[in-house]
Order: sequence, then structure tokens, then C-alpha cells
Amino acid sequence: MKSIYKTIISISVLLILLAHPSQAFAQKGDFVIDTDTEFSYITGNDYVTVRTEYSRKVLNKLYYLPAQGERIFHIADASAESEEKVKKEREYKLSTLKVENELGTPLKYEVEPLNIGEGMYIKVGNYRETTADSPYQVIVTYNTHDYVLKAGSYITIVGTSLPKDVKFEEVDENNGTTTYYNYYFRISTDKNIPPLSKIFPKFSKSENNTHVYYDFAQTDRIENAPVLEFGTKAIYKFDLSYTTPKTDNITPTTYSDIFKSLSTNIFELSLPREFSETNQKVYFENVSPAPKRIHVDSEGNLLATFEVPANKESKITMTGYITVEQDKYDEHDDSAIEIGLTQYYQKIKEWGSSSLYLRPTKFWQSTDPYIVQIANTLLKDQLTLLDVIKADYKFIGDTLEYDNNKANSDNTRIGAVEALSGGQSVCMEYADSMIAILRAQGIPARAALGYTNIVDTSNEQIRHQWVQIWVPDYGWLSVDPTFESENMKIGQMIDRVLWETFNNDSLSNIMVYSADKLENLNSEGFSLKIYSAEGTFNPDNLMTYTDLLEDQNQAIESAEQYKVSYWLDTLLKATVIGRAILITVPVIICVLVIAIIITAIKEIRKKTKMNSVKKQMINKDQNANLSRYSETSKK
Repeated sequence: MKSIYKTIISISVLLILLAHPSQAFAQKGDFVIDTDTEFSYITGNDYVTVRTEYSRKVLNKLYYLPAQGERIFHIADASAESEEKVKKEREYKLSTLKVENELGTPLKYEVEPLNIGEGMYIKVGNYRETTADSPYQVIVTYNTHDYVLKAGSYITIVGTSLPKDVKFEEVDENNGTTTYYNYYFRISTDKNIPPLSKIFPKFSKSENNTHVYYDFAQTDRIENAPVLEFGTKAIYKFDLSYTTPKTDNITPTTYSDIFKSLSTNIFELSLPREFSETNQKVYFENVSPAPKRIHVDSEGNLLATFEVPANKESKITMTGYITVEQDKYDEHDDSAIEIGLTQYYQKIKEWGSSSLYLRPTKFWQSTDPYIVQIANTLLKDQLTLLDVIKADYKFIGDTLEYDNNKANSDNTRIGAVEALSGGQSVCMEYADSMIAILRAQGIPARAALGYTNIVDTSNEQIRHQWVQIWVPDYGWLSVDPTFESENMKIGQMIDRVLWETFNNDSLSNIMVYSADKLENLNSEGFSLKIYSAEGTFNPDNLMTYTDLLEDQNQAIESAEQYKVSYWLDTLLKATVIGRAILITVPVIICVLVIAIIITAIKEIRKKTKMNSVKKQMINKDQNANLSRYSETSKK
């Protein structure tokens, strides 16, 4: 942007100095400035080649531009990248940088680095005067990873947009000369690239024997960066681990098996879910320890319960694969989301669950007067559901500004009202704001939580939040308002992994149940890495959710089926009351057994003694009778 304004100012000053209005009337199109940019991608690379051809022409022979001053080219930095990554990418760009004229002759230039995030200036001195018979050209070429995201065979190429206040025509009021500015933009690929699945905005297509060319009109690029997605299927590997801390210092670790029931922490972790709208499937390579049970909640989220010893540090690990699919570009069917609003609202009434997704919540304040006013304004004059979604999308993008500082800090959630009033916003606020507006418009919506910007390397992933909208005859339509283009991310999305969804605004956390030192239990030991894994995937050797609990002869339970057994088990194993029961009940039983034994012994001894006395008495009586018999016999 700065380079455009500087060019305009420089040319205007020169025109003032060189113009001779007394000699001729200015004619339309005295000067033309063309900026022709092409992003070229070759399959297999992780970069694009950027070629910008700058040319200026003098159409009015009464004017010329002297060989003075300089042309400044701006090479941008990728947004939201670390300082180290930005510096490394700058070095890569400069190592491939070429500055030439139309004949391929190298031109002298200077590099002026700007602050991190602001890019670099490439300053090229005007090497000759420009006349009607001698146009002026500078060609700048370099490679960069900034505009391409590659994950296996799935490839996203992002172009550049034009600012809202861009000028295509300018009249110099001092001399009446007119300058036209043209900004041509093209993305080219070789023909080995996977099938095109998404493209935005409007485009024209051409091709030759080796390449395909996508051209975008300059008016369509105002505040809209062209985006192309290639590939209909993505395969991701996930590696989850959670180091569970020691919380019990009483129970001896050497007898952990004996005392397991007295020293147990219970963890409830969400698992990657399956999702029909993107045909997302999950396959497990290893899960350790085996989950005690798995249940599915009302949203279709899968939650696993793990039991680990509390008297020693342990680890929960999980590895596997996630596959997602989408249609080819020419196979998209948008009829479901192009439904008329009247018909849409009628079908929503017939859907019995709609009320669950229209309620106001703490962060989705859909009944707040401010939100209601915005919702009604955006709803006005819209004819289809897709029209409303696009209007909401654009409003969110125009109103909120992404805050990198908030993203890299504590990231306290503020909700829709504060975000739309100018609060610091990241993806969470973008999604919260759109959900609140949609619910205020009577459109059922929920939050989706997962991971995006997945590449070929196993980097730690940052959670991302977006929106899902209920559409009859389709299902849950994914919409990501964090991205700037108004329909860039609507529909199927295979550039991300969906982990879980929510019908209220409570984000998921690791649930922990323990009777010991709860302050030691947090998510600090949690790690999740997701990366492209094309070529290493073999489903025949993997477990599905159906197989995961096969050894335990357990099925995945619904939340209702799960509730009673779960809470009873949790009460006994991971609560103070439970531990008290587990400790005291055996003691009580032992005491009772001992008491019974003692009582029995006493009874036996008593009976034995009584029998002995009785026997003595019997013997005494017998002896007495015998004596009397003997005396009688003597007589």
C-alpha cells in the first residue's frame, strides 16, 4: 500500500514539473501504470514464484518522465509469524530475488528492511526516461513460502488483495493529465496438481499444454484475496500425550496394584470426532492405557475415560489418523444453503432440536438489544440463507480486528457484545460474535473446535474455533468468519481437523477427578501434534472406534447410559468420600469379622465349658447312684 501511494505522489510531482498546458490540450489517458503480478506454483514445491512486472507508458507524446527518482516495490511479511520465522523467510526471498528490465538485464537495487510484520522495500532507480516511444519496465521475481500451504496432496494458494481505497484513475488538477492504474493478477499451476476443489473470488480460466491460468479482475480483488484449494482428500496423523502428575503421597508406589483402588485419578479426554459433512473418519494406531469406557454426548462428541495411578507419574498416549474429504469444484451443490428464508424458517420449526441452538448464553448474548439490532439490520432485504450468512460474515470481518497480542497471551474470553464493541478479538471472538448474531436471526448455530494450518511437519497445534449452522437437507454447515474473504471458508473444509462441537458456549477442558491435591492437576502436560501423513496410511492395520473397546466387550455408550455407572465408579475411586468408603469399609468388615470370630470363639468356649461341667455333673450323679446301689446290694 505504501508503495502505491509513494508511486502516485512521485508521478504527480513529476507531471506538475513537466507539464506544458499552454502548448496542448490534455488528452484522456496521458499515462498508464500497469502492475502485472503472477504467482506460479509447481506441484511438489512448498513455495510459489512471485513475478511482478511494473510498466509505465506515456500515451500523450507531449509528455515524458525523466530518468530521476526511484520505483519502490513492497515485499510483505506473512502475518502472525514469529520474528525468527519472518527473518528466515526474508533471507529466503532475498536469496532468490531478481530485479531486471524487459530484456532480462539485471538492475541495481537497494533493500530497506522494515519492522517485523511490515516487510521490505526494494528500491530501484529509474534507469532511463519514459516517452511515448519508450515504455519503462521493471520485473521483480522471488520465491516465497508465504502464499502456499501444503499438506500432502492438499494445497492452498492465497493471492493478494487490493485496499478498499485503491485508485484506478487519477486526474492531476494542475495540468489536467489523467493517469490510469491497472493491477493484473494471475495464479498459474502445472497440470500435475490435484483437482481444484475451491476458488474465490470470480475468475477466468485458460490453459495450454502444460499449465492452467486463473485470472482475477482487479475490482473483484478489492479487500478479497484470491484463494485456491487443490485436493479432495487429506490424511492427517495425530499424536496425543498427556503426562499425569503424582498427586498421592500416602499410598506406597511399591504396592500400587494392591492399593490401586485407593490411589486412582480419573481423566476424561475428548477424542477426535467423526463428522459426516466432511466425511471425517478416525483410525487409531495405539491407545495406552486402554480407556475404561467411551461415551458419546448429545452433540456427537466422543469422550474417553482413563484411570491412572495417583501415587506416581503416568502418561496417557494416543496415536492415529484422521481422513477428511470434499467435492471437486465442479461437483459442488449449493442448493441446500441457497434455500429461501421463508422456507428455511418453516423447516427449522419442524426440526425438534432447533431451540437448543437458539438460546442466549453468557458469551452468545443473542437477546441483547445491541446484538438484536445488528442481527435485524443484517437480515433486512436478504432473500436466501446463503445471503444472510455472507452478510453476517462480511460484517464480522469488517467490524472485528484480529489481535495477535491477545492470541499469544492469556486469551481471556470476552463474548460477542464486548468483541463487537471494539474488544480484543481472536478466532474465539469471531465465532462467538457470529453465533450470537445468527441465533438472534433465528438461525440455529453452534461452536466448532479443532485445529487448522496443518502442514507436513509435526508441530504443536493451536486450537481454532469456528461456526456451524444447521441447514435442512444438508446438516451442519461450517463457516469460519476469522478469515477475511466473505465466502472464503463456507462449506466443506478439509484444511482442518474437527475435534468437538458445542451447543452452549462452554469450551471443553480436560476433566479430572481426584481425591488428592487437585491443584496439581491441569492441562500443562497435554500435547497434541497433527501433521500431514499421506503415504503412510493403511487402515487395514488400524482400529476404529468400534474396535477400540473390543477386548473389554464394551460398546460406546450414550451419555444417558453412561451416567449412572460412571458417577458411581468415580465416586468410589476418585473422591474423598469414595476413598473414605474404600478405606473404612474394609476396616469395618475386618472388625466385624474379628468380632464375629471372637464371639464365635467365646460361644464355643462357653459351650465347651458348659459341656464339661455338665459331664462332670453327670459323672458325679452316676457315681452317687453307683454308691447307693452298692450299699443296697450289701444289705
